[in-house]
Amino acid sequence: MTKEKTEVKPKSLAKGSIIYGIGNIGTLVINFFLVPLYTFYLTNEELGYFDLVASSLILFAPIFFGHVELAVIRWTLSSKDKENLTKVVTNCLIIFIIGLLIFSIVYFSIDFFFALKLAPYVFLYFISNFFYIIAKQVVRSVYSSSHYVFTELTYILIVLFCTIFLVQNHGLKAIFIAYGFASLAFLVYLLFLKIYKYISLALLNFNTSKELLTYSFPLVLNAISLWLNNQSSKYVIATFLTLSANGIYAIAFKIAYVIQIFNRIFYYSFQDKLYAVFGKEGFQEYFANTIKTYSVILFSLWYMMIGVQQLALPLVIDNKFLGALNYIPILGLGIVFMSLSSVLGIIYQCVKKNINAFKTSLLSGLIIVLLGFLVIPRYDLLGASIVFTLGNFIWLLYRFIDIQQFVKVKIPYQRFLFYIVIGLLIWSISIFGTLLSFISSFVVALMISLLLNKDIFLKYSSIILSKFKR
Repeated sequence: MTKEKTEVKPKSLAKGSIIYGIGNIGTLVINFFLVPLYTFYLTNEELGYFDLVASSLILFAPIFFGHVELAVIRWTLSSKDKENLTKVVTNCLIIFIIGLLIFSIVYFSIDFFFALKLAPYVFLYFISNFFYIIAKQVVRSVYSSSHYVFTELTYILIVLFCTIFLVQNHGLKAIFIAYGFASLAFLVYLLFLKIYKYISLALLNFNTSKELLTYSFPLVLNAISLWLNNQSSKYVIATFLTLSANGIYAIAFKIAYVIQIFNRIFYYSFQDKLYAVFGKEGFQEYFANTIKTYSVILFSLWYMMIGVQQLALPLVIDNKFLGALNYIPILGLGIVFMSLSSVLGIIYQCVKKNINAFKTSLLSGLIIVLLGFLVIPRYDLLGASIVFTLGNFIWLLYRFIDIQQFVKVKIPYQRFLFYIVIGLLIWSISIFGTLLSFISSFVVALMISLLLNKDIFLKYSSIILSKFKR
């Protein structure tokens, strides 16, 4: 049997990245405004508590809802037939309702025995985000990426404006309430789109629900591993240090996470593209070349983060959180490793081997947890940052090795080491603590980033210029 031949063009990937980029860049900018807002109106302890709640959401969502939103994407992107869409959306809705009931029982049982802080508001935050996480992927699958982008922008804008109006008088409660308003508005938007046309009890089927969850369940295990990998340190910090320390770590992590938000722009577009071309001629070369180019972009973003942090962040976050500057470069490198690992994981989705995604992330997650208990009590937030980055490096290395059975991609050991050394050198320039050293660090970061990405800039500059010449 010969493989279907197709021309794998980067243009459609770039177009998809632009569409997702509009929404994600907007989300990035708005989220960046939320960071200083939180630091000026919340104490270190309050921000530390909110971060623990947000981290818990990342764990609870896949556990109680089976990561069904990922199954929705996989099933609907392969077929846009109305009956298929209706069948998937209907069964997804039932899974959501059942999961919500189970979560509510568990949550209020825990609150009864332990009296959770701000329990009603935290519950509102949880159910609002559970709904949003699943419903926005339904919008992406049933309608279009443009609707998805609009949803992302509108949701975070509502959160921003509600927080601005409420936080001064209501403090931490305002943040939880803001997410409730945003989800209510999103529900109204879904009704405006007439989502109910894709809901039919006649297509409710146990086997379909089972099929969706069978696909997504290994991703639940993977999500738990990812949570251990990226979020568990926060609980160790809160246990062995203080909520205030976790508040500083949360700010450092959130700023470093800017790289991962950029990664989302690329990830969704790359995911759509790989689903469409997997198994066709030219796929392997296309995947390998894209990963090589993309790794350069991610490291360049890390360089720019290091170069700009000392100049920009003191202007936009409260002084009591400036200790975060000591940890952002280390966490940023960890985010680069995490972003590359997530992109490699799309291969598992293409071959429907999601159990491998779980297997590759579990090892690094367990290492982070174990090292966290050993290192964080002794080395505080510096230890937490190093453990996070080391764990994500192990995850990336393991995935590079594991995906070879599906697609051959060379492991660029020397190239990655070179990129890391460059980043550390850029960081070392700023350690003198003077304005001149901060400016020098930024200039060097900018020049190296432009040099590493010159081919990309030249290519797309020529495309843009040719458009104007017409």
